[in-house]
Amino acid sequence: MKRLVAYLAAYSSIVFAASPLALANAQPDSDARVKSLHLNEIAMRTVENHFLPYGKRKSLTQLVEELSRGKVPGEPKGLFVTLSKDGKTRACWGSITPEHADLITSTVFTTEAALTKEYRFSQVKRGEIGKLKAQVTVIKSVDPVESIRAINPLKHGLFVRQAGRAAVLLPGECVDAHYQLVQCKLKAGIPVNSRCQMYRITADVFHN
Repeated sequence: MKRLVAYLAAYSSIVFAASPLALANAQPDSDARVKSLHLNEIAMRTVENHFLPYGKRKSLTQLVEELSRGKVPGEPKGLFVTLSKDGKTRACWGSITPEHADLITSTVFTTEAALTKEYRFSQVKRGEIGKLKAQVTVIKSVDPVESIRAINPLKHGLFVRQAGRAAVLLPGECVDAHYQLVQCKLKAGIPVNSRCQMYRITADVFHN
């Protein structure tokens, strides 16, 4: 288990795009306390703050302080933020291991990273704000599995690795476990017919 944790930490900065299918299909059980944080709304507040004129825009630290008032910000966990428009991914950023002290801080900083560091899509523009939808995926556990039979892709994400190559698909991106494995291998650059290590990702998914 220690080796797995160390390996995941080494991949904590890897970014994986999440399909908007996750917005509609992922239905994991949500912890009530985490759900009460309304992380998807925090993500959208961060987007709105990002596009405020200079002088009105809050620093990320100020925004975290404002959004944390009266709330228990939650223990640190891995987290992904996906922004989509018209059913298509516009930006996604995240980590399968914790990178910040709590969930509110993670959501704010990860959303900002999606807006500024995403390189696979053109950067989100101010005029898109009204059409954007935010999804926040909070990682609960990453467990090794021997077979895809142990995975329900509507509820579980998948992490695969082989010889330094790795990729993630978040819960709800696929409806078929075999297809999920094939797509995850393709993302990682792993030959489809070769064996690889597989890990089942259990997560809470919050979206508007």
